[in-house]
Amino acid sequence: MDEQIICDELRKFLKSGILAEGVEIEKETLLKDLGIDSYSVIEMVLFIERKFGVALPDQELTPDNLKSIESLANCTMNCVND
Repeated sequence: MDEQIICDELRKFLKSGILAEGVEIEKETLLKDLGIDSYSVIEMVLFIERKFGVALPDQELTPDNLKSIESLANCTMNCVND
């Protein structure tokens, strides 16, 4: 598992059920700029935990770690490597 794979999977997840059709997202795009709410962010966290078999500790779920798919993927990698 690497950060790029996590970013790619998160992008697919967002495009398949959270974002409106045609909305583009890059790994560094701020989720708040896309109108993604806290409920959808929690869905993303649960998706990562199920897809990659990793538990993200509550103390890691900070605004900085949840601001983009890149920051969430980085947080996931840090949790895996700890």
